[in-house]
Formats: sequence, structure tokens, C-alpha cells
Amino acid sequence: MSGGGAFSRPVFAASLAVALLLGLVAGFLIGGGASGGVRTVTATSLLERRQTVTEQLTLIQTSTVVRESTLTVTRTETVQVERREPEVRYAKFFSLERGDGYAVLRDGLNRTVLLVRRGHSVPQGVKADIVVQVPVQRMVLMSATHVALIERLREYAPDVWDRVAGIMWGGSYRWFFPEVERRLSAGKLVDVGAAWSPDYEKLVALKPDLVVIYTFEGDPVRSKLDELKIPYVVNSEYLETTLLGRFEWIKLFGALLGLDDVTAKVFDLVESKYILIARKVSASMVTFGLRPVKVAWFSIYRGTIYVAGGQSYVANAIADLNAVYAFPDLRSTGGAQVSVEDFVARARDADVLVVSTDLLTSIEALTEELPQIAEFKAVREGRVYRFNSNIYQLGYMDTEGWFLDLASMLYPDLFPGHELSYFVAM
Repeated sequence: MSGGGAFSRPVFAASLAVALLLGLVAGFLIGGGASGGVRTVTATSLLERRQTVTEQLTLIQTSTVVRESTLTVTRTETVQVERREPEVRYAKFFSLERGDGYAVLRDGLNRTVLLVRRGHSVPQGVKADIVVQVPVQRMVLMSATHVALIERLREYAPDVWDRVAGIMWGGSYRWFFPEVERRLSAGKLVDVGAAWSPDYEKLVALKPDLVVIYTFEGDPVRSKLDELKIPYVVNSEYLETTLLGRFEWIKLFGALLGLDDVTAKVFDLVESKYILIARKVSASMVTFGLRPVKVAWFSIYRGTIYVAGGQSYVANAIADLNAVYAFPDLRSTGGAQVSVEDFVARARDADVLVVSTDLLTSIEALTEELPQIAEFKAVREGRVYRFNSNIYQLGYMDTEGWFLDLASMLYPDLFPGHELSYFVAM
């Protein structure tokens, strides 16, 4: 995704049609519902193609003599051709392809995972690194972001947590999901320890069908799971460079849990709200002649400053709102360290500062870390925000709400009365 001011990413590939349709839906900032079982969720559209057809027509002409001649006639006809769009449209680190009673998943390690519907035979001639029977009945989750996606599904699939036997970090986090707390307390959800060093005895005792993990260089967990012959899939949503790409991993859980209808509808809802928010900003900038807002997104600890990379999902979300990011040339898709001098030079005239932590809770604490920041434009004008502590769980579950918060921080006059959920004004 490029970081230009115009909203030219894949989110606008179908924005006009979606916006026209969703513009008729009342209360577009309220969540929608979905229900249903397994289906093939490959989007289709009809593409008109002009096709030239040449025909040979033999005519008999009569005059004083009979002669036979051949006339070539060309006509143009319109035919309709079905175009199948990829099921995964924004995420770059996984894919899904459907077959009759099975699906082929490419996971975050680029492994081929064959998902075979229970009661169906393993298809012949389909090569795979691992075969998983779906719907999965006993799943273990490694990350709070995995938990967030399952919780998003619970509104439409109330029994979805019955398919999850355990989570990592269960006793280490403050959970913002009451259902998770309740199940942990009741023993219905087992804490299997830290993600980097799980309690393998507990994990084996759970007899999971599947463990959903994230991985990193030197990760010892994968090799141990291989040794224990516990199947796993790799979720790499944290590597994605767009908000919609990160959230689209909900479709992986839909495929694993037999909830494709639910995940398709939830994702379409999130995508539509995202597009509407972005289009509202874009249209308002033209209508009212608004100046693009400049944003700096950073954290600081003991004099060391990290900023969001210029190719990160943060920078791309800022660009999707027609704003200017202070560090667009930093090619990192995650965070990047910058010098104090570079940060001050680039961020001092930013209209909005976002402190990407919930540990610094006041301007005074911020100026203790970096005294120069007291003279920054955003500090003088009271446009400094920090993370709310719920952002890592609820903010990911409610991706469209995260984006709306950001839009209202950048253009408060366009969203009067909006109360922030995942950010806090400092």
C-alpha cells in the first residue's frame, strides 16, 4: 500500500458500489448481525466483455447466370463472463481457496493446510503440509489478538467459545472480555502459560485439534509442537500493513470453525464502515477545502524514540484519511527508532501527536521524557493523544471503531460528539 494522500488502496477497488449500497443503511456506526453455517464465500461478479465473432455466410445470387459467392460478415455481441474475486482481498500473509468439501489454506508460514470438512474424504491429488478436520472442536489460542477475533464472532455465534479449550497468557493479562474472564475462573478455559514457553503438559492434556500460534525467528514453540505431533496453524496478522488486512484474519477462524457466513458478513460490515469513514473525510476535504492534517505517531522511553514505520498499518490508516504522516520515508512496516533531533525536526509542527502507549498518562510525564516536546504545535493546541489500555484487545476486535477514533482525532469538526474508545486525550 502506498502512502499517498489520495485513497487509492485496494479498499477503494469497490468503494463506490459499496458506499452507494451502505449509504442506505441507517446507523452505519452500529454493528450488524449474521448467522448461518458453512458456505463457500468466494465473491463473484459479472463482467461484460465485447467479443467479435466472424461467420461465413454462403449466398446464392441469381442473374442472367447463376453464380455462387462467399460473403464474410462480422458482428459484435456482448457476452457475460463470471469473474471470481479472491476470498482474501487485503491480507497478504494468508490465503484461502475452496474446493468441494475442503479448502486450501496458506498460513502465515506459507504452509499449505488442507481443511477437510468432517464426513468428507481427503481429496486426491491435493498436496498439503498438514490436514485439519473442520470445524475444529478443541482449539488453543496463543495471542490476545486471536482471542479478540473469537470474541467478535461470539455476538453472532454465541457458542463459539465452546470450541476453544485453552489460551496462552490467560492469567497474565487484564482481559477486557468478561466471557474470557468467566471461563478462566470456571475452568472452562485453561491457561497454558506464556506464548514463548507454554506448559506443554497442560497443552497435551487438553488434547487440542489445533493450536493457533504466531511465530518469530528462533521460536522454539513450533519445533516442540512438531515433536509432540500437535497440529498448528500460524497467524501472522501482526505483519499486515493495513487495518483491513489485519482484521481479515477473522476469515481464517471462520474457515477453521465452520463459520464462513459469519466471518464474511462481519468483515464486509467492517470494510463498509471503513470505506464510509474514509469517503466522508475525502469528500469533506473537497467540499470544505480542508487542509491535510500532519500526524506523528511515537513512543518514548528513557530518551529512546520509536515511531511507526512509513509502510505500517498506522501510516497507511493515516494516509487513508488524507492526512500526512511525519515519517513517510521510513520503509519499516513496524516500528523504527529515530534520533531525538530527527524526531523534533519532523514532529514539532505536527497537528496531532499520538503516543502509542498507555504508560505515559500526562503531558507532564511526556515532557519529563522529552522536554523539547513542550514547544510542539500539538502540545500547545491540546491535540495530544495516548493509547487507552483496552486498545490491544477491544481496539482490534472493533477495527472500524479504532479507525473512527483516529478520524475524529484528526478531523474533530467532521465527527461532532464522538467519544473516543481506544485513545485518550492527554
